[in-house]
Amino acid sequence: MRSVMQYSGGYHPSQPIVRWLWEVVEEMTPRQQRMFLKFMTSCSRQPLLGFHALEPVPCIQQIRLRDNHNHHQGGEGGRDVRLPTSSTCMNLLKLPKYDTKELLREKLIYAIESAAGFELS
Repeated sequence: MRSVMQYSGGYHPSQPIVRWLWEVVEEMTPRQQRMFLKFMTSCSRQPLLGFHALEPVPCIQQIRLRDNHNHHQGGEGGRDVRLPTSSTCMNLLKLPKYDTKELLREKLIYAIESAAGFELS
């Protein structure tokens, strides 16, 4: 999937957050990896013809957090509370720009294990 992934909204494969995402996915259990795939594409297994056959091509889109300057100052209004979401019909992962790999892992695992997707957008 990684080899066919496209990026939008300001993301590029060389950015730390994109590298963190793939590290987190690699560190997931096989069950969590299937859940991640289902979260993003609505299918829990690789397509028969491979990921390059998916239409549209899978994409990760940057979603900006509302307050990028003050989101670590404490209080509910000042925390990174937005979860990653998806549009499975578009094979689109909407990924907020988190400041740390640990926060990305926490939010992504929570989102996929909650079986939540576009309904949280």
